[in-house]
Amino acid sequence: MSQTDHHLLIQSKPYLVSTLSAGILSVTILLQGAFLLALLLGALCCLLAINWFKSKDHKQVEESFIWFKYSSSALALIALFGLLQGIGLFKTWLYFVPLLIFFFYEFKPALWLVGGFSLVALIALDQTGNIFENIQSSLSYLLFLGMSCSLVYLRELRRKQLKPLRRTDNLTKAATREHLDDDLRKEIQRSEREGCELATVAMGIDPFCLSKLSSKEQDMVIIDIGKLLHNNLRLFDSYYLWEQGEFLIVLPHTSSIQAVKIANALRIQVRKSISVNNENITISAGISGLNIGDDSKTLTFRATQALKESQQKNSNRTLLYRDEATDEDALESEQTKNSAIDNETGIKPC
Repeated sequence: MSQTDHHLLIQSKPYLVSTLSAGILSVTILLQGAFLLALLLGALCCLLAINWFKSKDHKQVEESFIWFKYSSSALALIALFGLLQGIGLFKTWLYFVPLLIFFFYEFKPALWLVGGFSLVALIALDQTGNIFENIQSSLSYLLFLGMSCSLVYLRELRRKQLKPLRRTDNLTKAATREHLDDDLRKEIQRSEREGCELATVAMGIDPFCLSKLSSKEQDMVIIDIGKLLHNNLRLFDSYYLWEQGEFLIVLPHTSSIQAVKIANALRIQVRKSISVNNENITISAGISGLNIGDDSKTLTFRATQALKESQQKNSNRTLLYRDEATDEDALESEQTKNSAIDNETGIKPC
């Protein structure tokens, strides 16, 4: 599973050093008698430490990101409190608090937060030191804030420009659905040109399992299935995020019967290796092979229809689309063999 930017930051050495520094600074200020400020710094240190421990478990990455938002907000409040108390040390904090807020909040909410923070900070600066020093500090901060906002704006502009080009989801490594039609159209053209077979597989978590999972558990199961597909499919295969709890797999140079074997192997591996609350997750699959005159829409439609039918009839199974001119006896034999393997494992499905 790929790590997001904030996860990498939390796991970095500078983050750990910052956490330890906040703890040491809190103890130092406490010994100097500034109890309230020491309490605030101690709370910040605890938040940073909680983020670090939560990020160790990839199932709590998103939760750690929420805690990090709280941490950056707490840091902003501490900096303002220090300025209002006339502690000159906190002037240096002004230069990285806006960047933290921009990093951990969406662009529009961050603008409001940074605007409110800057307004209070400028008022606090006018109350400390002599007038010339205050003017110099205020101008320096405004200059830095303007540069920061410009960089953040350029980052958002670049992100919007690159978004249509982004092909994969960071967590599941699956290609995005927007690219499916174009990619599948090219595969169909190549199959027709080279005279080779092509199959698509729609694979989804069984509704009975999905209904027993919370939204966070569903997300983590989808991530685990994405990792499993990434590690077990061939290099020239591709898979895409489809609906909630579903993937669409494109298998070049693969017949329908071969696709059944691949789907069954993946289905069994998911059942063996992925579990939630001591109950194994089951998935079903629908398969469609390339026929004369097919396009990307008909291929995906038949595969998803086969998936729906397999889930309606019975969970944890693989089904070919009924209009396929395939060897149904081979399919039934493969299904029976894999069902026997399932029974031998003794795994308790959800």
